[in-house]
Amino acid sequence: MVTTQLPEIIGFGDGSDSDRKACLLATFLLLAGGLIARLAQSYIRNLPPGPRGLPLIGDVIHIANPEWLASPKRKDEYGDMMYINALGTGMLIINSQRVAVDLLEKRSTIYSSRPHYISVGDFMTQNLAFGIVPYGDRLRQFRRVTAEIYSKSTNPSAPERHFHRHAWSIMLSVNYDLPPLESEDDPCLVEIEDHLRRFMREIQPGTRLVEYFPWLKYVPDRFAKWKRDTQNWFIQDSLMFQRFLGKVKDDLANGIDRPSFAATVIKSQSKHGLSEVEKAWLVGHLLAAGGDTTSSGLEWWLLAMLMYPNVQARAHAELDEVVGRDRPPTFADIPFLPYIRAMVKETLRWSPIAPFSVPHASTADDWYEGTFIPKGTICLQNMGVLNFDREVFGDNVAEFDPTRYLDEKGRVKMQMGGREEGHMTFGFGRRVCPGRYVAEGTISIDIATLLWAMRFERPEGSQGELGVRNRVQSGLTAHPVPFECKVVPRFTEAEALLNEGLSMYK
Repeated sequence: MVTTQLPEIIGFGDGSDSDRKACLLATFLLLAGGLIARLAQSYIRNLPPGPRGLPLIGDVIHIANPEWLASPKRKDEYGDMMYINALGTGMLIINSQRVAVDLLEKRSTIYSSRPHYISVGDFMTQNLAFGIVPYGDRLRQFRRVTAEIYSKSTNPSAPERHFHRHAWSIMLSVNYDLPPLESEDDPCLVEIEDHLRRFMREIQPGTRLVEYFPWLKYVPDRFAKWKRDTQNWFIQDSLMFQRFLGKVKDDLANGIDRPSFAATVIKSQSKHGLSEVEKAWLVGHLLAAGGDTTSSGLEWWLLAMLMYPNVQARAHAELDEVVGRDRPPTFADIPFLPYIRAMVKETLRWSPIAPFSVPHASTADDWYEGTFIPKGTICLQNMGVLNFDREVFGDNVAEFDPTRYLDEKGRVKMQMGGREEGHMTFGFGRRVCPGRYVAEGTISIDIATLLWAMRFERPEGSQGELGVRNRVQSGLTAHPVPFECKVVPRFTEAEALLNEGLSMYK
């Protein structure tokens, strides 16, 4: 939770003392009246089980504690669903794959929207950030565009720092046809990450009280520093995304037509009818979403290689048999590397890249298994429980074991738990990640190439316990606590062959 002074949270960042006192008094009276009315309504319903919290304010302590919410103990205490009410806003924590599918997929007509974010949605992004666009015509337009481009056939042409720069280079190439980043200080990356940090801060529960009391958005701008900041950020970020898009547009006008997401969006303008600012934000925010999650996934995979050397050895054996040591692996090899493909699926299942994915929100009252789910309920999918369901993944769910995705003949299972991906990480229903095939393809070729050339070991004398519970939360994504890693070439020709392969793309 972002810690902020109360006047700043509410929006009274400046103004005279008398003005502030009057506004705060009005705020208190409206808060009390609104809370009583909203909480009284919730208690007369048969809500799912969960902690009831304190009178008037509800469970404001737990709702801002993601570690407590995500703990498997909550499922033991409350079952497959846990309902929390804080300041009149209801939140449903889903701790079962069955419930997630029943609600978010089978009833997707009323569970496909996003929470109404006022600060980050209405003001900072004007509801143009793909991940939080409310369900409606704009989202349908955006998804039609992304479905055509991020298809199954799409292939993107300390260790955490290398993964970070590499992941962003991939996303910049896919989205804008930009060259690989030479440094983490590249101005392009600095701008994007500045936007992402602000976006992630604003989306966190408890950052702005206006998310719980929407009438606060009508406070005059001169009393609401957060309104002035977020409006200025929208202008600043729009100019950035339009500049990136404009570079591709200029290239197309000069006859330079190289494949990228931006180029395809520009060329399909007459088909989809997006405005200039919609195009800029669509491409820009898919870039912002993909860079951090890909980097995090590779960091968790490397951690698994240190923790499970036998898994690494089996992957080395498969690569030697299928690819050999005369050349690096290519995308054409991936279908013939079932253990590597299973390792990618297991990485996405086992690693807590996003302990809670972006929440859904219900757009109508609903009844499910005898309990009432009010309209506007925020629905969070608890990935730390869903991806560790023993009924789906077996008793060794805590272990990193790619063989769970292989059948008795060593082939990758077509489905697991009724899902093609075999895990829940890409989300559900109409909000499933549109870039999931790009993500799997990127991580597949990265893992195959790294393991073909290198062996990863934990240095002698390294301190600290390795495990998925030791993590650092960064917005909606989680990264491992920094760890030491020793990289050893598997054979003497590996570096020269990699450089030779790289020269083909220069």
